[in-house]
Amino acid sequence: MAKNTPQKQQSNNKVVATQTVTHYQGAVPPPEILRGIDDIVPGAAARLIALAEQESSHRRNLEVKAIEANIAAQVAQAQLNEQQTKSVFRSDLIGQVAGFLVCLCCIGAAVYLGLNGHDWLAGGIAAIPTAALIKAFVLTKNK
Repeated sequence: MAKNTPQKQQSNNKVVATQTVTHYQGAVPPPEILRGIDDIVPGAAARLIALAEQESSHRRNLEVKAIEANIAAQVAQAQLNEQQTKSVFRSDLIGQVAGFLVCLCCIGAAVYLGLNGHDWLAGGIAAIPTAALIKAFVLTKNK
C-alpha cells in the first residue's frame, strides 16, 4: 500500500485588497455620495438636505434664545445692582440723619442741664455727641 502524502503546491498568486475610505465633515455629504444615496433610495438626497436645513435653523434658533436669555439675565442683574445701591444710599442717609438728631438732642439736653445746675450730668451727656463726631471724622480717616 502506498501512502498518500500531501504535496505542497507553491503558487505565485498574490491577493491584493483595496479599501477606499471616504470622509466628509458637515451636515450634507458631497454630491457624489448624494447621487449614490439617491440611486439606492430615490428622494433620499433631497430629504437629507432638508433635514440638514432644519437642523441648522433649529441650532440658530437655540443660539438666539441663549443670547436673549443671557441679555435678560444681565439686565436683571443690573437692575438688582441699582436697587441695592439705592438701598445702601438710603440706609446710610437714614443713619446720618438719625445720628444728627441724636447729637442735637444730646447737645440740647446738655445745655438745658447745664443751665439748671447739673454740670456733671450735662458734661456726661455732651460727651456722647463729641465721641460720635470724633469717631466719625477722625477714626474713619485712618482706615
